[in-house]
Amino acid sequence: MNLEHVVNRRFEDIEQSYDARDAALYALALGMGQDPTDEDELLYVFEGREQRAVPSMSVTLGWPPFWHADPATGIDWPRILHGEHGFALHRPLAPQGSIRAERVLHSIEDKGRDRGALITFDSTLFSADDGERIASLRSVEFLRGDGGCGEYGSAAPTLPPLSPAGAPTATIDYSTSPSAALLYRLASRDMMPIHADLELARKAGFERPISHGLNNLGLACRAILKHFAPRRPERMRSLAARFTAPTFPGETIRVEMFAEADTIRFRAWARERNVLALDRGICRLAADD
Repeated sequence: MNLEHVVNRRFEDIEQSYDARDAALYALALGMGQDPTDEDELLYVFEGREQRAVPSMSVTLGWPPFWHADPATGIDWPRILHGEHGFALHRPLAPQGSIRAERVLHSIEDKGRDRGALITFDSTLFSADDGERIASLRSVEFLRGDGGCGEYGSAAPTLPPLSPAGAPTATIDYSTSPSAALLYRLASRDMMPIHADLELARKAGFERPISHGLNNLGLACRAILKHFAPRRPERMRSLAARFTAPTFPGETIRVEMFAEADTIRFRAWARERNVLALDRGICRLAADD
């Protein structure tokens, strides 16, 4: 990676309008609507039920162009993986609206040659109508091929370890579709080709295209809403997790949730391979009135 170029690269604000169709498409990409009689999830995909937005849709708004592939960055971009991602909502996410996204480079942490590097960005979503903050987001990307590049800024705090005592408070399994990544990339605007291009996925070390880490985070959001805040998405204040291993479209994702009052710790597994896909998950809910 060309450290000087990346540090001095300008990331323009992104303006975006989205509508109820976009909100429904995102929910469908998470598998909501698979049971059309499930009233708890119907309100995310059907405008006739006072449609709501899934809170984790906030991570897709103001999605930046895939700047990593610019040769000037020097980034070994086919080997990028998502490391961590989280959001905090300052007000409930509306199912339609216009936003402006500011994106700032927080830090670059060099893990050492042959060990990769971590690059962290902070983003803020503002309402284009009143200028108020909607959400604050943090994203950590693991640049597997860019160790030895040098460092910038102070390393971002990591998510606290998940050390559950006893059985999960709740467990939900989601069977994902073999075409899940193809649908999610359209719903999220995350067009990283590793989720669709077989040849590129193999060059990156995978047998086939992988699922989006943020899709798995969305499945965790879906599970928490279903069990702890049915039909009350406005209760979700924040959500974050570490992506510990890639999953493949078509796998069953098991979400395990551990309740600590209004804080939900969680993790997720690719069930067929018994591989931990999400770890250190933490969600905070507003008190239930």
